[in-house]
Amino acid sequence: MTLISYTRYEIGESEINLRVQKHIPLARKIAWQMHGRVRDLLDIEDLIQIGMMALVEAAQRFQDTGEATFGTYAAIRVKGALIDYLRASFTLSRTAVQRRDRIVAAEKSLRNEGNISNDPALLAAKIGITVDELHVWQNQVVQSAKKSLDEIYDDHSSWFTDAGPTPEDALLKTELRQRLADNLKRLEKREALVLQLYYVEELNLEEISEILSLTVGRVSQIKKAAIGQIREWMKDE
Repeated sequence: MTLISYTRYEIGESEINLRVQKHIPLARKIAWQMHGRVRDLLDIEDLIQIGMMALVEAAQRFQDTGEATFGTYAAIRVKGALIDYLRASFTLSRTAVQRRDRIVAAEKSLRNEGNISNDPALLAAKIGITVDELHVWQNQVVQSAKKSLDEIYDDHSSWFTDAGPTPEDALLKTELRQRLADNLKRLEKREALVLQLYYVEELNLEEISEILSLTVGRVSQIKKAAIGQIREWMKDE
């Protein structure tokens, strides 16, 4: 009888840690892309943590056979984990899905008209229902998103921490960076978010437009205006 010997490629914790650290931006980018589809129901930090856990698991399991890079493998695992999490979190009926979509569409319409999108009276009127009915609709949708992240999160390692300098440390290195940080805080919330998604999360304009439900042209305008405003503030100081 011929015995076949199988060689298993063992990797150390340092190599796993290196894989994770190098691909954290990839996991965050995928989480932001997913968040664009469910932004009214799930917090981005929850999705990022799910993505990070999937990244760690991918780093532990990946075997380099030369057929695919770890980045490709990790992207598939992270996206798959987020999709599974969304499916487990959202058990909406067809009626609830339709109501959610009508609420989102009405909010978008109110924003386009320059109105407050979360005003119950305006929102209910836009949909064509009473305020009480609106609350019933919203509660029905929100109940599906109440699965606690604590049920599946296990902070078991140091792989979720960044060994390099934090963004705060980098900003404090020079007076110029501190001034920039202070001026970034002066921006409107949407302008600051666009800059964060573009420069920090490294999303492109099309991805940002999907997340914020804006046209690509409008996102480009907001980005340009925010940068121009920062430059003016920096020049005046």
